Amino acid sequence: MSMKLLKNFISSGAFSSAKKADSEKFLQLDHKSLTILFKIDTKHKKKKVKDSRRTGIRCRVGRWIQIRGDNMKLNSIVTKLWLAITALVLMVIGITGLVHTDLMDKIYYQQQANQLISTGHRVADLARTEKNTAMLEAKLDAVSGVMDNNIMIINSNNGIHSSAGMGIESADMLPDLENPYHIPLTENDLEKLSKGETIIYRGRSEFFQTDVLSVAMPVKDATSGARIIMIHAPLKPLAGQLASFKIITFYTAVGGIILATILSLFFSRQVARPLLDMNRVALAMASGDFLRQVKVNTNDEVGLLANSLNTLSVQLQEKLAQLERLDRARREFVANVSHEIKTPLTIMQGFTEALLDNLATDEDERKSYLNNIAEEIKRLRRLVNDILDLNKIEEGRFDFVRDYVDLNSVSASVQQKFRALAEESGIELTFNIDKKTPPVYGSQDMIKQVYFNLIDNAIRHTPAGGKILVTAFPKADQVMVQVKDTGRGIPAEDLPMIWERFYKADKSRTRGQGGTGLGLAIVKRIIETHGGWISVESKPGTGTTFTFILPTGPRKTHR
Repeated sequence: MSMKLLKNFISSGAFSSAKKADSEKFLQLDHKSLTILFKIDTKHKKKKVKDSRRTGIRCRVGRWIQIRGDNMKLNSIVTKLWLAITALVLMVIGITGLVHTDLMDKIYYQQQANQLISTGHRVADLARTEKNTAMLEAKLDAVSGVMDNNIMIINSNNGIHSSAGMGIESADMLPDLENPYHIPLTENDLEKLSKGETIIYRGRSEFFQTDVLSVAMPVKDATSGARIIMIHAPLKPLAGQLASFKIITFYTAVGGIILATILSLFFSRQVARPLLDMNRVALAMASGDFLRQVKVNTNDEVGLLANSLNTLSVQLQEKLAQLERLDRARREFVANVSHEIKTPLTIMQGFTEALLDNLATDEDERKSYLNNIAEEIKRLRRLVNDILDLNKIEEGRFDFVRDYVDLNSVSASVQQKFRALAEESGIELTFNIDKKTPPVYGSQDMIKQVYFNLIDNAIRHTPAGGKILVTAFPKADQVMVQVKDTGRGIPAEDLPMIWERFYKADKSRTRGQGGTGLGLAIVKRIIETHGGWISVESKPGTGTTFTFILPTGPRKTHR
């Protein structure tokens, strides 16, 4: 269907000005829907990649990044998400690595310093208990050999009383404070030690000509002649052990980064895949294909978006079908109205021209011509009134007053109107209304029109000698009414179509036998407007039964 087609209906002249205005309003209201349904955005056309099996990564802007056969652009959400996660992982691991390394440094050297302090306490105990200098130095050699460090005992004169390890074996060496290489202490250090403080030093020692970790601690009991205990451990083996720890940490971090990069790529592709699927579905919808659906495997926001897109696709498909049905109905409506109007106009034109040409030979023939013209005018008037009433009912613009309606009174009025017509047609018309039937809630005029249309339809389709029975009886809080005839019946394939405008199940009916073709359509709309329903049962050669339900009480909403 297209906008051009609908506009042609309006511009064809078959509509009145009021109908033309209504149709123009319809076109304006549905313009956006039609635009959505039929517009193809050429900007979304993509050039297919000829060989998608190549692998590799190109990092230049605008080039395709190809991983495992799938194409990703640097500005695609897959790449952006992957790079963002990878950058975040790198930053977290980098900061964590720096903090961890620095903390490891401090903890490791603090543990070594504590171990040296513990060794210093044992040496102080040896200095207090061992009076034999040779034995003391032998024990110091044993301790320093196990610990692979240097142990010094500084006497009260600030001289080296004993020393073992790291090639410093001299004893009773007096310190030269101007030349601090004799002992690795300064005046400031000696002052702190005299106050009972423990000194921990890490760095380059000119005394040992290497990097050391040193601990100096005062001896509280100086009766042995010892004043200060100093223990020095070379940093090279300690740094080697620490470097091994750092290498292990580094490789662990690298492995974590590689694993995180792979996982982030997998995760980003998993997140982006439904988005790419949704993009393909959206492009298909833009080209008019509403059968495509996105496979939803999650219940997160992406899954909700996919469900929304699927719902939109279904709704647009239904909208398209609805617009196509509306287009078909409008075309049929225009064709039927044109035919129904053209025939009486042609007849009237023929009789009028005959009168103008004085073809009528006598007064009786002239009156016959005028009666035919009057009948066609009445037919046109009924047709126009039926069309207007049907449109008003469908659009909810048919104003009527609702009240409680006595079906016995309505049935009596209708029976009186159709008695003469039924007798003239040789048909037995009977009304059987249950006295317990309560009043129904609605418009008396519209309910009476339902009776008129159904009984008129039954009389026109029932041959002479047939019967028409109208019954009404209560059913729960509703009233069921039936109009049953013994007429020709309706073929099963025609039953679903009898409610359509201008539809005629009996194609052999002449214009004189038929109505406007809108009676049953009006009946159905009136019943539905009152909150009821109507059905039909028919068998060719046996007859037809129309059954409708009307409520006995008011509804919450009125149309």
